Parts: sequence; structure tokens; C-alpha cells
Amino acid sequence: MLTRIVLFLCVIVYFFCHVNSQFRFGCDDFCKEQDECPEFDCGNGTLIRNGTTCGCCDICIESLSEGEPCEAALFAIIPRQACGPGLACDKATKKCAPANTQCVKDRANFYNQLLFEEFPNQKSAPVCDEQGFYKSLVCQSDIVCYCVDKDGNRIFGTEVAPDIVGEGGSPDPEKMEAYCNCSRDFVEFPKEAPDGNFLRCLPNGHYDPLQCSENWCYCMEDANPDTVDEARFNTSLRDLKCYDEDVHGHIDPTFRTRCWKERIGLKRVVRKHEMQGIALIGLDLPRCDLDGSYAPLQCNKDSCYCVNKEGEEFGGYRVPRNSKEAKDMDCRCARDKDLISHVTKKTENMKRFLERYSCSKNGNYV
Repeated sequence: MLTRIVLFLCVIVYFFCHVNSQFRFGCDDFCKEQDECPEFDCGNGTLIRNGTTCGCCDICIESLSEGEPCEAALFAIIPRQACGPGLACDKATKKCAPANTQCVKDRANFYNQLLFEEFPNQKSAPVCDEQGFYKSLVCQSDIVCYCVDKDGNRIFGTEVAPDIVGEGGSPDPEKMEAYCNCSRDFVEFPKEAPDGNFLRCLPNGHYDPLQCSENWCYCMEDANPDTVDEARFNTSLRDLKCYDEDVHGHIDPTFRTRCWKERIGLKRVVRKHEMQGIALIGLDLPRCDLDGSYAPLQCNKDSCYCVNKEGEEFGGYRVPRNSKEAKDMDCRCARDKDLISHVTKKTENMKRFLERYSCSKNGNYV
């Protein structure tokens, strides 16, 4: 990671100090006096445009493999070699070694363990990106897949695994790109608790193509949430080509779900009393997810409990609010079991999960 940062800084230095100084320091004549730029195929390396002195020629940074010698610290020059994807230059050995990220550690640990436990403890091998961070999805065999942040912590967004997992039990790379973008953006650029003010996500963590502001609704292009395809006044939701009755049929013309409306209504009540100098004690706002549904965990007065997406409580998962069980309560297990129970064609592992696995009393995975 340090090598990549230094490499980036070196490119910036070269750009401002060399490339942009051509006309002030005679670089134009300097380049004319040089031999012709070499032709090369950069292959899996990194091509740096105008990377030589005065920006006369391009250079290629060769991608090194694990175990190959490398330079741990580079200053003021653009290196001709750098450790490849998922690797970093170890300062002690001065050789390329796996990046010391959580995903790389978890991946190594995954292959070092024999998985004898029954699901849901078994997961597919962690998939790391080029920098060694977690890619967006983690799957529990062919049961469920869920969104994670760059360090592998679970965030909003869940889908049944058969819709994502390909042959071999690992997530389909193409399908992985269609999930979790919205929930990851929310985590990296956090807003206040979701009440409809952030761009709406789908249940799988991707951006909903249909978005609404106070008075307008519009369709976004899948690849770019900043691009508006078309816009209509919010009373004409069904006229938008991205409108889906199955997804958007329960949403009113203001594009607010029941959870969002309940939360916003209570916030107005609190604000009204605060303006009168009255503090409301013991009033709990509902917790909403990024798709507008009720979050798995809700708390009210002296207890916390698990609910489905409609806010209906699951039986058997209520604990005292100040208890040890409530401290780390997330209700993920209870919510996953509810999701799987509604799958029409269940895999054998899904059936086994529903029949044999019991969540802890706070709705978490054991």
C-alpha cells in the first residue's frame, strides 16, 4: 500500500515539475534531442503517460509477483517495478508479500482451516480486490449472500445465494458488480440515520434506478448514480420506465415508505416539543434500512427485539435493553431465516439451515 501511495505522489510530482515545465525550462528542445521513445507492451504492468524526464516518453511499471525483490521505499523517482495486485513490499525482507489487509488475512485463514461446522458458519472464500480489500459480497455457501464493507463487516444488503453464486460455490464476478454499490457508498460517505434523505437502495444493496426528491422522481442509469435518464413529477411514478410494480408498488406518491413516514412524523413531534422547551423522554424512533423497510433491530422503552421488513416482531427474540445480549444485538440470523423461509425452491443447505440451526436468543448468529 505504501508503494502505491509513493507511486501516486511521484506521478503528481513528475506531472507538475517536469511535464508542465516543458515550455519554461526548455523541455521541448530536450525531448527533440532524445532518442525515439521505446515501444513496449506493458501487459499486466501499469502504463504511466509522459513519465520520463520532461514528459518525453511513456514508461511501464512492471508488476512483480509474490517473493520477487522490491524497493520498500521510493522517493522522487517513478519506479520501474512495483508489487502486483494484492501485494505490498515487505520492509524487512524487501520482497513482495501479500498485503496485510483483513481480507487477505481472512482468506489465508479460510484455506488453513478444515470446515467441519454446519452452516451458516461455512462461507465461500473471501474475495479480495486488487488492493487487498474485501469485494462487496460474502456468501454462506448456497444459502445467502450479503454486502460487506472493505474490511468484511456486514452492512445493508442481502440476497439469496442461488441468485448470485455460480459454479464452484463462489459469487459470480459479473453479478457481484450489480450489488452493494449503494450501501457501500452510504458507509463510506455516512449520512444521518436513513429516513429517505439518502439515495434509495434496493434490498440487495444496489441503487434503486427509481429515485425521488421532494417534488420530482427520475430514473438513474445503472452505472452512474449521478446521471438522470428522465424526470417526471412525482404523481406519475408509473409513467417512468424504471418503475417496477413489485418493487415500488407499496410506495406512496411522496416515495416514502411506512418506516420513513413514521420516523419523520415522530421527528417532527420531537422538534415541535423542543421549540416549546419540552423534552420528550423515552420516545424511540423506528430504525429504517436504506430501502425504506424496517431495520432488523428495533428498541422500545426497556427492551430490544427483532422484526421483519414490515416491522412485525419475530417471536422469541426480545431481550432487556440494558442486558449483555442487547449490546451486540443485530438480528441478522433471525432476518436471514425469515428471508430463506419465503424462498420457493430451497436448496438442501437452505432446508438444513431452517431445520437444524437455531439463532441465539437475541437473533444473532451463534
